[in-house]
Amino acid sequence: MKSSDTYFHNFESIDKEKKSILFIAGAGMDHRLVRALRLPDSEYNKPLIIDLPGHGDSQGSSSNNIESYSHFLIDSLVNYDLKDLSLCGHSMGGLVALDMVFKQNFSVKSLILVNSIYPTRVADALLAKAKAGNGHAADFIIKYGLHRRLLGIKNAFSEEEDLVMLNDLEACNNYQLDLSDLKNLGIPISIILGDKDRLVDLKAVNNFIEIVPSQIYTMNDVGHFSFLEDPIELSNLISKIV
Repeated sequence: MKSSDTYFHNFESIDKEKKSILFIAGAGMDHRLVRALRLPDSEYNKPLIIDLPGHGDSQGSSSNNIESYSHFLIDSLVNYDLKDLSLCGHSMGGLVALDMVFKQNFSVKSLILVNSIYPTRVADALLAKAKAGNGHAADFIIKYGLHRRLLGIKNAFSEEEDLVMLNDLEACNNYQLDLSDLKNLGIPISIILGDKDRLVDLKAVNNFIEIVPSQIYTMNDVGHFSFLEDPIELSNLISKIV
């Protein structure tokens, strides 16, 4: 569903009696991330996702600022009365979800980080690939992030991928958050990791859970793209958590 310059995926069929989960895509990605998810129809609305500016079918320009993305999503949701809403962010999307809840005081039932943690520090080599353009950054992320062989995975990234990817990666590096502020949030926080994910820093994960009460779940034989590598297992996990 297109509203003005923003693309809302699955918002046309929301049942307010069911649980809703807003998914937030990772760097350079969009609504195609959730196409293979299968949540139980009797209890959940279809996976909701809003393409960020410059991503997928949304117009506008991407940003190197996580806060600008969280403001955009909060503003986009203002006309939707989603009382039973959880957030689920993938990679960079996890930082956006954290910012929505912790800095912008956006009210949700629960928060899930998938292949995501704070802080997310992007390797200099990956930033160099993004600056070089020609899709090299996406190739790098697929090479080091993907565990299961998936044909056509590069099609999951935005068409204007080079500038979008560079801005998104810089947004991850630029983002600052005081973890001590998260101790008393009062909502469940879950972290879903792939045991073959080489892009998430496990030291950062351990530091995060030492400070912030969180539940860790690990998917077997999965890399950085849990949504695409094993969407059925991820769907089952999410439906158990939310």
